[in-house]
This record gives sequence, C-alpha cells and structure tokens, in this order.
Amino acid sequence: MKKIIVLVNILLFVSANAQTTVLKTADSLYNYGNFSKAIAFYNQLDNPLDYADKIAKSYYYIGNYDQAIDYYNKALLNNPNNQLIKFEQCKLLFQNGQLAKAKTHLLDLIKADQSNPNYYYFLGLVGNASDNFETAQDNFLKAYQLDQTHQNAIFELAKYSLQKRAFKKVEDYVNKGLESYPNNKKLIGLIAQKHYLNNEYHESISQFLKLLDLGETTKFVYEKLGYCYGKVYYYSKAIKYLDLALKSDPKDANNHYLLGINYEQIRKYDLAEKHVLEAIKLLDQPLDEQYAKLGVLYNLQDKPTEAIQAFNNAIKENPKSESNYFFRTFTKLDYFKDLDAKQKEVQKFNNQFPDSKYSEILNLKLAKFKSEKFQNKTE
Repeated sequence: MKKIIVLVNILLFVSANAQTTVLKTADSLYNYGNFSKAIAFYNQLDNPLDYADKIAKSYYYIGNYDQAIDYYNKALLNNPNNQLIKFEQCKLLFQNGQLAKAKTHLLDLIKADQSNPNYYYFLGLVGNASDNFETAQDNFLKAYQLDQTHQNAIFELAKYSLQKRAFKKVEDYVNKGLESYPNNKKLIGLIAQKHYLNNEYHESISQFLKLLDLGETTKFVYEKLGYCYGKVYYYSKAIKYLDLALKSDPKDANNHYLLGINYEQIRKYDLAEKHVLEAIKLLDQPLDEQYAKLGVLYNLQDKPTEAIQAFNNAIKENPKSESNYFFRTFTKLDYFKDLDAKQKEVQKFNNQFPDSKYSEILNLKLAKFKSEKFQNKTE
C-alpha cells in the first residue's frame, strides 16, 4: 500500500512539474509574441480557462477576433468583476463592429468607476460609429474633464470643432493638447487646417512645415503646402510641393491644374500648358474652367488658333458661361485680319449678351482696330 501511495505522489509530482513547464513555455511564447504556439501550450494545461484572458489576447493579436471575444467571455466567467478584462473586451467589441454590446459593457464599467476617462472616451467612439455625434462629444468632453492631457479625447473635440467651423474652440483644444505633447502630429494637423480654412496661409504653412519636420511626408501635407504657397505668391515653392504631391498620386487632376496656374505665374507657359492639358485628360467633370485656362495660356504663347479651339471646348462644356464667349471673341479680334470679320464677331457677342460687362472692352478694342485702319489709309 505504501508503495502505491509513493507511486501516486511521484506521478502527481511529475505531472505538476510538467504542468509548470508547459505554463512557463506558454508564458514565454506569449511574452515574445509567438501567440499561436502560446495558445497551443495554454490549451495543454489542466485548467486552460484559468488563462483565458491571455488566450483571448493571443487570438486578438493574430486577428481571430471571434475567438478572442469568446475567450474574454470565458475569462469573465472566472473573474466577473475584473474591469481590465471587461475593458479589453469592450475595445475588441467596438473594433469588431458590435457597437450595442460594447456600449452596454462600457456603461457597466462607468457604473463601477465614474472616474476613468478611457471609459468615456471609448463610449464617445461608439457614439461616433453609431452616428450619435452630439452624445459622442458629451462623452469626449467628460473624458477631457477627467484628464486634460487625454490626447485622443482632445483630438476628437478639436476635430468636431473644426468640422463646425468653431475655430476658437479648435485653437483652445489644440493648444491645451500641445502643452503636454508638443509633437502630436494629429493636433498640429488640425491647427494647420484651421488656419487653411480661415485663409491664414502663412500660419498654415508654418504648421504644415512642422508636420514635415516630424516625418509626416504625405500627399495631403504636400498639396496643402503647394496651395498655401501659391496663395502668398511663392510660386516656385508652390510648384515644389505640388510636384511632391504628384509623386504620390500622378493622376491627381486638381494638382496638375494647380501646377499649371503656378507655372503660368512665373511665365513658364509651356509647362503650364502641359499640366493643364493633363488635368483635362484626367478630369471627369465639367471642364470649362480648365479649357478657358488653356486658352489663356495659348494666347500668352501667341497660339491663337489653339486658343480659339480651347475656348470652343470651354463653351461646349458650359454654354452658359459668358466669360468663355468673351475670351473667344477677344482672341478672334487679334486673330482675324479682316475688319468686317472683327465687327461681325463683336456684334454677334453683343446680340447674345446685350447687357454684358465685357461689351465695353470688346467695343473699345474694335474701335482701336478701326482707328488703326483709318490711320493706315491716310498715310
């Protein structure tokens, strides 16, 4: 009998040591991020559900969210009052689009602890995802009131204020956030956009350049810098940043068009023409503005035939645009040699637009040609 008891004790000891070894291996694999193998070792334990929270996190890290949620449920059966496990589950439910469940669990967490700003922050995210934007803002504000260094809550409050064009609030929130985290790129981006929307282009440039210094070398930053530099007459710098934006997206018609405008300003008309033509090829919308710009560029290069065709195309795109008819008539006055042909063009325009603000310009130009012809006859 004593031998049997000794043998059982030995087996129990061996089993316990084996379980300890399995647990140590599982924990080691978990800590080093080898999650699939960690799950396999945890499941070799006699009571794997004692480690259900780690198995849940492992499933989360390998992207199996259904299994992760299932194991968080199992973990909560063993630890129903464990707020950390509940919160981790809430975040996963939110990420997995199970908004109603996430909201229910978050409200339970808030009942247990009303002083945790993260519960309110995630409740705000659930509100945004459910299109309850005002309620979401209330929860972001509660998070901020509990922790005025909460960068994510500050960002959500500032972003919403920017959408509502409440520029003073944007500044207040961003400045508060940057006090504790001066290099928060998301907040710097918001204040840059605030200046941009408020036509404060020098200030906007300063903030977008700060983003570049912080490594935010994105198309969005480049194109905004290009636009702002163009607005403050730094055309070469505008071209530089618009070119960088096009490297990220060579088929962005708007940036091609902006490049054309900036090249026009520094009198590089061939490059301006190239980019405006590229914009026209890429755009799938009314193109009268682009064709009109192309016509102007052709005139600047003494290409009246091409200019007239461009204005014809602009008129086809938008037959109601008076300015396109004016530009075409103005170009024809220079192009036609015969005075009668010039008179017919002006008369045709005046008949079509009897109250046009452009009529005086055309009549004066026609009068100039008549005077020149008369002088040539008398000489």
